[in-house]
Amino acid sequence: MKKNVLGFNIFILLVFFIFSSCSDNSSEEFKNDLALGNMEQDSVVNNPDNGMEQDSVANNLDTPDNEPVILDPRLPADVDSTYVLTFEDDFNQLPGTLPNADKWQSKLPWGPSVTINNERQYYTDVLNGDHNAPNPFDFDGNSNLIITAGLNSPAQVETTGLDYYSGVLTGAQSTPYKDGYIEAKIWYEPGVAGFWGAFWLLHRYYDSPQDTGANGKRRTEIDWEFVRGPGGEFLGGPYDTDRIPVAYHYDDGQWSISGGGFKGPNGSPGLSVQCDGTVINNNKGVGPVKQPSGEDLAGAWHRYGVWKTDNFVKWYLDGILVASVCDPAIVSQIEMYPIVNIAIGGNFPGPPNPEDYPTSMLVDYISLWEPTVK
Repeated sequence: MKKNVLGFNIFILLVFFIFSSCSDNSSEEFKNDLALGNMEQDSVVNNPDNGMEQDSVANNLDTPDNEPVILDPRLPADVDSTYVLTFEDDFNQLPGTLPNADKWQSKLPWGPSVTINNERQYYTDVLNGDHNAPNPFDFDGNSNLIITAGLNSPAQVETTGLDYYSGVLTGAQSTPYKDGYIEAKIWYEPGVAGFWGAFWLLHRYYDSPQDTGANGKRRTEIDWEFVRGPGGEFLGGPYDTDRIPVAYHYDDGQWSISGGGFKGPNGSPGLSVQCDGTVINNNKGVGPVKQPSGEDLAGAWHRYGVWKTDNFVKWYLDGILVASVCDPAIVSQIEMYPIVNIAIGGNFPGPPNPEDYPTSMLVDYISLWEPTVK
């Protein structure tokens, strides 16, 4: 009987010992877990990023991952945010090379044999092997195209019939578009008399049976014009580079909206409206564009943009809307393409001063954004 009692007591002691050990271990684990939990909580409180991550996880448990929409900072704020970059030339070529023939032509649709506006330059068509005048194109090795205009030699004057040479690039085969935003970043030299640089758009089917233009209006054109000179035969003046004319033309320029108003053949009046409701009539037009500070636009880099749809044309300077035409009845509803060039003299700027030449215009890029679904 004593044996049994002794054995039972020993058993009780063993059970108590095991239970105590387990309790001590559980207590320690609980303390450790509690301490770790407090550390994590403190970490969230003291590190807002952790809290943001926790909230982000909590709020997106059932939400699929979406790639963020990254907007090109060059696009003006009001331009359709669904547009995507469809064409770009950043002119990142070596000095001594020619423009990319897959992107550009170095001639206008009417070719060098037709002189318009009494201009005095010969556009050397270097991409088609023209050597009748100097090559006007080069690259500065810093992602800029250089277009140069200068005097022809006596032999070149005899061959071309013109006393100056210059360059033109057209995107007729690579960048025709109907709806989109296009922009060029350009620098040109101040104080050059007779200078007429431009970034402009021309109707894709110019002077062809398919040229139905803006709802039947033919030969449409949208212009940014960098002009310096005393003024031409019929367009007034003087012109200086603290302002830039913008213009919209159709029917081969017979109908034009510019700073001089909305005018048709023989000065006949037209009527349209800007997108802010401002009336465009025979007395009130669009432009010229000036900087708010009044400083010269020449001698500095600026971004010149055009947003065109079937309903309107809008001009942008450095991403800011500066002029518009909101009239589907006259806005071109067939594709247009960009052109960049330097003209010399003629009806608009007036005669050049030979001492001012050669002169150059630099182009950093030309870029086009279009809707994802055309």
